[in-house]
Amino acid sequence: MQVQIEPDFLNDKQVARKLSLSDSWVRGQRHKRNKGLPHTLTVDAKYIGKCPRYLRGEIDAFVASIAAA
Repeated sequence: MQVQIEPDFLNDKQVARKLSLSDSWVRGQRHKRNKGLPHTLTVDAKYIGKCPRYLRGEIDAFVASIAAA
């Protein structure tokens, strides 16, 4: 029996897949958020070095908030 463990951090492509959007949309939203421009994705990226990552729990909560709206 093989158990798959999902990482707690998600990259742009993984977040995009969860949202059924493109990874360029995720990058664009992060840029807009950082510049104080209007944006939809309300989750802050955490940086590991220069690599932006998102916490799985925060993305799941964001998806749940959209589904509830």
